[in-house]
Amino acid sequence: MIRVDDLAVRYGQVLAASDVALTAEDGTTLGLIGPNGSGKSSVLRSVLGAIRRAGGTVLIDGDDADGLHDTERAKRLASVAQEEPSGLPLTAWESVLLGRSVHVSGWSRYRPGDESIAEEALELAGVLHLADRSVDDLSGGERQRVLIARALAQQARHVLLDEPTNHLDVRYQHEILTLVRSLPFTTIVVLHDLNLAARYCDDLVLLEAGRVVARGTPSEVLEPSIIERVYGIGVERTELDGLPQLLFTPLGARRA
Repeated sequence: MIRVDDLAVRYGQVLAASDVALTAEDGTTLGLIGPNGSGKSSVLRSVLGAIRRAGGTVLIDGDDADGLHDTERAKRLASVAQEEPSGLPLTAWESVLLGRSVHVSGWSRYRPGDESIAEEALELAGVLHLADRSVDDLSGGERQRVLIARALAQQARHVLLDEPTNHLDVRYQHEILTLVRSLPFTTIVVLHDLNLAARYCDDLVLLEAGRVVARGTPSEVLEPSIIERVYGIGVERTELDGLPQLLFTPLGARRA
């Protein structure tokens, strides 16, 4: 479980997040939603420990994240960034094997067990057939699957994903989130698409200007009156397969 209380994030004089509280229960998918600049990525990066908090606490499995050594934190939290550039001429196999680094001490070599875990991760993510391909030559959807495979190989208990469907076409968006939803992790994911969030998240936290304005199930959070006020757009809500789905209309374009 991941629990955040009274979280604050500041960039110089700019307060990016304030009084943020959320709980991601074991084995569930929590979505962070909100307009651009609402603080979603700042909250996620703060939980990950990539940026320093200005206040508040983050508990990971009941332990204060500030008290965890970097290695222990990496064994508990894995991250998947938006279309992360490799920066190195790595194959998919080499990229996924890097997920085992946290379990290898010093300058030790990877063990056969590490290679088996990496292979299983590639297979589970559906990219074993891409093992020998350069990561830089893969499509966006394939690259995201490789990054998820690396998180699987890391064998962390929780995974944090920052807009994993960014720049992907609709098929890959659903394929990636179906994969994420199937993983045996506690997952926190930043999403822009509210209908994807409704379909693939168990709970949602809606942020506006760095503060939580709604939290709960998709049905509770995706109320037209709330979404209209926060996003400044007309909203009509319907249901598909028992899940809320939203239709949007610019406020000035509404018919009488």
